Amino acid sequence: MGWLFFSAALFCLLYLVLVSIFIIGWRSITGFVPKGDEVNHTKISVIVTCKNEENHIRHLISCLAQQSIQNFELIIVNDHSNDATRNYIKAAQISYPKITLIDALGSGKKNGMKEGIHYSAGELIITTDADCIPSYHWVESIACFYEKYKSDLIICPVKLSGKDSLFSNLQMMEFTSLIASGAGAAGAGMPVLCNGANLAFTKKSWIKSQNDLHEEEMSGDDMFLLESIKKRGGEIRFLKSESAFVTTETSDTWLSFINQRRRWTSKSKAYTDWQIILTAFIILTINLLMISLMALSFFNLEALTVWVGIFLFKYVLDSLFLYNVRNFFQLNTIWIYSFILSVIYPFYIVFIAFSTLLIKPLKWK
Repeated sequence: MGWLFFSAALFCLLYLVLVSIFIIGWRSITGFVPKGDEVNHTKISVIVTCKNEENHIRHLISCLAQQSIQNFELIIVNDHSNDATRNYIKAAQISYPKITLIDALGSGKKNGMKEGIHYSAGELIITTDADCIPSYHWVESIACFYEKYKSDLIICPVKLSGKDSLFSNLQMMEFTSLIASGAGAAGAGMPVLCNGANLAFTKKSWIKSQNDLHEEEMSGDDMFLLESIKKRGGEIRFLKSESAFVTTETSDTWLSFINQRRRWTSKSKAYTDWQIILTAFIILTINLLMISLMALSFFNLEALTVWVGIFLFKYVLDSLFLYNVRNFFQLNTIWIYSFILSVIYPFYIVFIAFSTLLIKPLKWK
């Protein structure tokens, strides 16, 4: 029993250090307000890979057609859709000729992105997903930020929207914790997380990193790109601007949510960056310890006391972090949903980790 309590104390300390880094990093990032007159002559390519997105692609194209600046090329890669997606894109080209439609030769989202990037003429590549809705100043914000900071990789903010239900609100809270943690880590100079739903990078940097993107993995080109650029000492920044958000919908069912998270986790075995690996290890281990202590609590009162202490410690720390980012991500009722998430999260994260090791996740679409 002694080793378990020692491990719990050790990982509580490590978790405290980790979350403190995220908070300090988040606070150190200066908010950015774009100014259209700062946009120079950087060539920009917006690339979207889609498959069977007839319910979303028209809305995305409409939002892109109304962007505050239009000095970018829009490349949409159709990954063998068997619904009306391609027809909608072709129809949109009539009124919005900026669109370049590419019918992917290979298959998969990662391959589609590669084909789009190779075709692109932009110095700066901006990626998003077909089911995302960018803000009116989205391209302008990223372009202005790049003009000012000339980063190799720009991590941009993503948030969820959905019905006012417990399931949707918990997803929003959990997803915000991921995006905000990645932002805080980048602000602290140790980037460990990004999301291809809203990401910008130079084509030059991508080409240099192309061989590091692990084509054998079904996803993860965003994280592998971050890892490769970081390894080369490239400049990686988080764009802290409300004008740079893209919004996507919460999952409709637990099954779709779990499958998505398992796809994200499946690429982790290929990571080589020690900060990414250590961060994931600390988070997984402290949650595994909480489950172990809870199980022992049925037989040992001391274990129950330690479990309650760790639970409260982690709940307060996680809530404090979310409190720091609440205004930017427009979070409401933090303490209640954070408490519910704290109860569920250890089981969820351990299940995702071990089920991904045992059963291969479903492919994209």
